Amino acid sequence: MESAAIACMRQLMVKAILETRGVSKHFGPVVALEDVSVTVGRGEIHAIIGENGAGKSTLMNIICGKLRPSAGQIVRSGQPVEFSSPLDAQEAGIAIAPQEVNLVPLLSVAENILLGAQVAGPGGIDWRETRRRAAESLAEIDDTIDPDVAVGDLSKAQQQLVQIARAVATSAEILIFDEPTASLTSRETERFFRFVRGYRERGGAVFYISHRLDEILELSDRISVLRDGKFIVELEPQATDKDEMVRHMAGRAIAALSAGQSRDRDNRVVLAVRDLSRPGEFEGVSFDLHHGEVLGIAGLVGAGRTELAKCIFGVNRASAGTIEVFGEPVRMHHPADAISRGLVYLPEERKQEGIFPLLSITENMAVSSMDRFRSVFGLRFGDMMRDVTTYIDSIRIKIGSPDDPITSLSGGNQQKVILARWLMRDSRILILDEPTRGVDVNAKGEIIGQLRTLVSAGMSMIYISSELQEVLDVADRILVMHEGRIKGEQARHEASQESLLALAMA
Repeated sequence: MESAAIACMRQLMVKAILETRGVSKHFGPVVALEDVSVTVGRGEIHAIIGENGAGKSTLMNIICGKLRPSAGQIVRSGQPVEFSSPLDAQEAGIAIAPQEVNLVPLLSVAENILLGAQVAGPGGIDWRETRRRAAESLAEIDDTIDPDVAVGDLSKAQQQLVQIARAVATSAEILIFDEPTASLTSRETERFFRFVRGYRERGGAVFYISHRLDEILELSDRISVLRDGKFIVELEPQATDKDEMVRHMAGRAIAALSAGQSRDRDNRVVLAVRDLSRPGEFEGVSFDLHHGEVLGIAGLVGAGRTELAKCIFGVNRASAGTIEVFGEPVRMHHPADAISRGLVYLPEERKQEGIFPLLSITENMAVSSMDRFRSVFGLRFGDMMRDVTTYIDSIRIKIGSPDDPITSLSGGNQQKVILARWLMRDSRILILDEPTRGVDVNAKGEIIGQLRTLVSAGMSMIYISSELQEVLDVADRILVMHEGRIKGEQARHEASQESLLALAMA
């Protein structure tokens, strides 16, 4: 690993328009970035790569004013600067097209592109000039999108292009692109590449984040690798290849969790998915899940893992393909169809999709099992509290009182409550989407330990995680998705972080 001092000296050889010097970011005890120094010069595309959680987006959010560093400084054209908000960064000529689409669905494309920067006229906003300028910025990225259509009526890929156009409309000298092509077609991607190259030729500076290593090698002038929040090495695109990039990205020593005991496969298929497709999300996905098996699904941003899980659970409908649960063909029109068959889903977005923040711990845990506690006189609260208390004790949920709001719990204990919710339903197939995201190490170990106990008792699981070592520790078999397709399958004893990452990047 290069020292921060050597890295800084190397980077200062570039005539920098922007630098980060020894930037660190802590979220409580969690270190997201530690002593990271990078630069970008005029007419340069500097790629920042790393696994999920390496600190790439945190670094970019500091540069664009969304986060403030815990230590270190940002230097703009030789002068130290402090950004209290994205507006401060925008006034300094920095704009970002973030990874997550952040648009107003009910407003038009033009209104979104110049939101907060509409052109003033004699009687208020000059909508004609606003629309013209927005259309001009949009045409640089894609000239097929109608500036007057509501953003909510666009496809995910079109929304991504509108978000890119909004960054372009700021006339910034420094643009940050965070996974800009994750949802784009090859035609849209090539058009976007033409814009980026033209922007570089005009003297613009670009920080470019992508898991697509072919794009990195094709576009970038320099490549910096982050791992576990630290700067690892700088690579020259002409002198490196994908194997070396993957090696630096996945090279950390992790001893997070001991691997579970290998199990003999039970050939009974509990879930069979055949040629499942949903336009723009995933295509032709087929696999079997066996009784008492943990099937891992690995992949990177935009791979389609969450979309696949939600489709199997009935949140969204497939356009083609079939699903069989315990040998019975089923059509999942609604999550209730899946739940009634013993198939449940723990969502990735716990706060938005998993908990009921206004309800108590007891209510959150028992909400899916209320029918079990009904009587002619109402709910049998004594029986419900007995079952809730049993699960609180068995999976060691740390609470004050069962009547406390669920928001009083840590993220790990909230996740345990959601898990207990489905255990109370006697569920037999569990789909877990990033089940340990945002929880501390101890809670992670407890959750995984409980899951292993459930598998030993005959439960079957699909385990989705961006943490490759975690998938290796937990799963019996691992499927790897890339751009909505299954790119490979590996048994636990055959797989490694590098082999999974290479498949995930296709």
